[in-house]
Parts: sequence; C-alpha cells; structure tokens
Amino acid sequence: MSERSASADSSFAGGGDQDPGDLWTTRTVVFIGIIFAAGVAASPARALLAAYVDGFLRQPPRLTAAVTAIQMACSAVFALVGGIIADRAGRRATLLIGLALAISGAFLLVAQTPWHLLALAVVAGTSAGFVSTGGQSYLLAVSPTGRLGAATAAYFLGRTASQALGAYAAGLAAALAGFRTVGLSSSGLLLLVAVAALRWLPHEPEVRRKPAPPQGRARSWSIVGYWPLLRRADVLALGTVRFFPTVAWGTASLMFPLLVYRLTQSEATVGLYGTVSLIAATAAQLATGRAIDRVGARVLVFPLCVAILLCAILAVVLSSATVGLFVAGTLWSMTAWGLSTTMPALMRQLGQGVDDGRVVALMHTLWSMAMLSGMLAAGELVEVTPQAPFIFASGCLVLTCIGAVWFGRLMTAPRAASADSSGATPSS
Repeated sequence: MSERSASADSSFAGGGDQDPGDLWTTRTVVFIGIIFAAGVAASPARALLAAYVDGFLRQPPRLTAAVTAIQMACSAVFALVGGIIADRAGRRATLLIGLALAISGAFLLVAQTPWHLLALAVVAGTSAGFVSTGGQSYLLAVSPTGRLGAATAAYFLGRTASQALGAYAAGLAAALAGFRTVGLSSSGLLLLVAVAALRWLPHEPEVRRKPAPPQGRARSWSIVGYWPLLRRADVLALGTVRFFPTVAWGTASLMFPLLVYRLTQSEATVGLYGTVSLIAATAAQLATGRAIDRVGARVLVFPLCVAILLCAILAVVLSSATVGLFVAGTLWSMTAWGLSTTMPALMRQLGQGVDDGRVVALMHTLWSMAMLSGMLAAGELVEVTPQAPFIFASGCLVLTCIGAVWFGRLMTAPRAASADSSGATPSS
C-alpha cells in the first residue's frame, strides 16, 4: 500500500477531518506557543547543569553525568506510562501532567546537595517523558493529514528555538543574579505555562475509532498493553530506524564538540560549530517537512539513512581536521534531524489514531535508551582512537539502512499481509 493511501486510510485520526491546507488552526497555534514557552522556561536547568554542579555545588563531572543518565532513564520509563494515558485519557491530559511536573524539575538549579539534585532529576526526567509523549501525540491529533510535515517542522523548530533562547537568556541571568534566581524564575514561568495550557489549550479532536473485532473486545487488556504493538513487524521495523541512528547521533553529539575543542583549544570555536550545525539542521527540518507533505515520509527514510551513513564515514576520514569536523558534523546534523522530522508522520501511519500515544511512547523510549547508549559508547571508545566512535556509529548506521529497507517493504505491502506476517492483530 502506498503512503498516500495509507495516509488516507488514517484520516479517521485526529487531524484527518480537517482541511488539508488549514495548518494554522487555533489548536496548532496555541499548542506551538505552549511548547515554545515551556522550552524557554525549562532550558536553563539543562543548559546550566554542568556549570551549576561544578561552580556552585563543587562536585565532580560524574554527578552531572549521573543526573543526565537518571533523567534519560526516567524519561524513557515514564514515556511508556504517558503513552497509556494519552490513548486512554487524552493527549492533552498527558501534556498537562508533564508541564505540571516540570515546575518541580526546574528546581535543579536550586538544589543544595547532590542527593536533592538526584531526586529532582527523577522528577525532571518523568516530566520530559510525559511532555514528549503528550506533545507529539497531540501534534498527530491536531495536525491536518496533508500538512503534517510542515506541522512537525514547526513543532521541532519551536522546541529548538526556545531551548536556544532560554539557554542564552539563562546564561546572562545567572551571571547577573545567580543560579538560584534563574531556577526560581524558571519554575515560576513553568507554572504560568501550565496554567495557560490548562486554560487555553484546546482538547484534541475526538478519535473515531474503528470497531474492534470480537477477539479484540475480549482482550480488553490490549488497550493499555504494549505487547500487541511489539508483535507488529511494522512497529519493530520503525523502532530499528529510530534506535540505531539515535545511538549514532548520541555518539556524534558528544564527539564533534570534543574533537573540535581538542584540535583548537578554543571554546569560541566549539560554540561556532554548535551555532552553524544548529542553523543548518533547522533549515534541513523545514525542507524535510515540505518534502513530507509533497511526497510522503516513507519514501524519504532510506535516502536519509544512507546520507547519515555517508556522513559517519566522512567523519572517520576527516576527524583529524577542524574544517573536516565542521563539514561532517554539520551534514550529519542536517540529515539526522531530517530523519527525525519524518517520525511523527510515520508514527501516525502506524498508530492510526487509536494507538498513537503508545507508538510515540515506544519510539521516545527507544530514543532515550539510544542517546544514552551512544554517549556512553563514545566516552569509552574515544580513549582508544578519535576515529573509533565514528566507526562504531557507522556500524549502527549500516543496521539502520537494513531496517529502513525492511520498513519500506512492510509499508508497501498490503496492510493485511503485513499484519499476518507480524502474527498480531491491531491493538484495540
């Protein structure tokens, strides 16, 4: 089945009953605004954590690493809980829970002891899991089917821009008023964002569920369970395309700034690399969003996976030169973020409006596990040789390309055949 027909079949999902050309509805405008404001408010704790641990708490970098690991682990676990809530109680409710928890998570920059910091890391990670699952599943529900690519690009652009703005403002504020003031201000702003979302964020459209087969009604546990999804070949294939390139990206996100600094001994050059790669990646997301709306997301997956693999090979070859790192890292950022932009459209295609929350949750859990794995692997392998992490990433990306071929074949086959080959019935 072609992606166009699959998209049409999924029009019973939240966004399918809207005008395909009507992207900027009240729902989407308010939603993107809430996501942007929440990103600005939450980014100081993320951007200043290492400086706070080192400069204020006077603790070693391993505490920062532990806090980051706890946040990622909790985000992965509670994304699964958020997926269940999203499919049963609503995507808006899941997002609101995450925003409420974020108020406490912002106190990371107020913690006075390492134990307080670790406890708050649990709250912050839990919040991230709910916000990610609730936010992306809400995006799928309110976006017009024919404009989901543009909506996804706007969503990620809002998150990226808000984090950049919040981090910059937090750095200036911390220098003038101190970490505690920044932490309290962030928490207060998140409280306002949560109240605004509760007051003005519209409910998502009601899902018109397809009638469940008798065996599906008999097994009502499948409404909250992930097992039926894990038995579907198409979900496993998409998970492969989500997991392995993210492991590679976790490796790359640690290695490029580190190697640039080692070669130049200049913090300014590292900052320049981050700015250049961020601007280029943002442009790539916007271009990918337009392409998704024109040709569909599925046809872009394999070319993007191959492009990321070529970037990793380029990084192996050019890792000893600053200019080479700039070129390889920027191209890698563009292609990796482009692949990430295709995910919401693919998740909607698999979730069909009924399982969207759980599909999003599974993919976010895989993303969190993969990022942590990639960073840990890079930290170990870089001590062997600077090229070793990129060689490891290249191996992951070969597996990604294989997964992309598998996914493409499943999505071009008739849906009934795909379901039979997975040995599962769609969860009800």
